[in-house]
Amino acid sequence: MLLTYVQAQELMHASIQKKTELDVSLDLGISKSRVRIEEGRFILPDNQALNLDHMRKIIKKDTICFVARDNDVLPASLFSEETNNYYKLVPTANWPTLEISGIRMHVTKAMGPKEDTERKISFVSPCTGKVLDTCTGLGYTAIMASKTAEEVHTFERDENCIEVEKVNPYSSALFTEKKIIRHHEDVFEGIKKLQSDYFDCIIHDPPRQALSTLLYSQEFYNQLYRVSRKGVRLFHYTGDPGAKRGLDIRAGIIKRLEMAGFKQVERVFNGVKCRKG
Repeated sequence: MLLTYVQAQELMHASIQKKTELDVSLDLGISKSRVRIEEGRFILPDNQALNLDHMRKIIKKDTICFVARDNDVLPASLFSEETNNYYKLVPTANWPTLEISGIRMHVTKAMGPKEDTERKISFVSPCTGKVLDTCTGLGYTAIMASKTAEEVHTFERDENCIEVEKVNPYSSALFTEKKIIRHHEDVFEGIKKLQSDYFDCIIHDPPRQALSTLLYSQEFYNQLYRVSRKGVRLFHYTGDPGAKRGLDIRAGIIKRLEMAGFKQVERVFNGVKCRKG
């Protein structure tokens, strides 16, 4: 069960008003559950008991989700000595986002992760046939693509991301949807094992270039071209890093995609889209 500052504020307010129960979401907005309120204690549906101090703790940390466990609340976060990164599940206006050492994996200012994912999918519309999602993250792209696609292959090398997926209710279809085929490895190496001329749509949403230079390399773009069927629709998320300093990372990306053989390469919101002629 997950709580954010929103549910904590609702429960605190209900306690002040002397209410004896309140329906709140314990899965980040997917559904609502009834919480009993007894003399400053909040009894969850599984009979865990939280108190006012727990609610105050959650309210103070409004940029992280909390897991209710063993009558306590624990931040939905972890630190990896292997990657030297801090991972946390961050609440937003709709779906939560993953933040890795201060860098959020979705657009959260201009829109929420839900709209961000819908926009990415729209650039390869219709998202049908066989789809390649190069970097799973929380799995939103793979899950949304699976609603219309025949099958979706998605890659994730970071076990820490997978641990956050397990906590996030919006990632649950990654573990249940049969059309989603998961690859627990680096896509730079994994793509070499995939069949040529196979995919109808590709969404390439890599980490920032500074963190994953190989996924922006000519060698990788050549592999994307190899596994693409004729007429493939490809969207490459880039963001706009360095724009304020006059940097244009998309210019180099466009050049390398064209060298790989892609046609109709054009700039779109936060990225580049193209086709295989």
